[in-house]
Amino acid sequence: MIESIGKVSTPRATELLPRLCRHFAKKVSSTWNDHRGDVEFPWGRCTVEASDSELSFRCRASDEAALAQVRNVLDLHVGLFSRKDPLRIEWC
Repeated sequence: MIESIGKVSTPRATELLPRLCRHFAKKVSSTWNDHRGDVEFPWGRCTVEASDSELSFRCRASDEAALAQVRNVLDLHVGLFSRKDPLRIEWC
């Protein structure tokens, strides 16, 4: 497994985490509480954590192509859920 870490600075982190996980749960396995979510995509997994000022993403997949798919889905959805004040994940 390989992994990638991403972060978004936002005071709305605890609001966005359940919205994202609830949305993903319509198509893939997703569990969450107020500060942590786990999402099982067909290509890999992602753990999302929320603090008062940041969303963090720890994504894991079997290879680079699969990891890129997980990251692309997250990038797209974070952008969609923050249209009024666009957010972008900074990947390490």
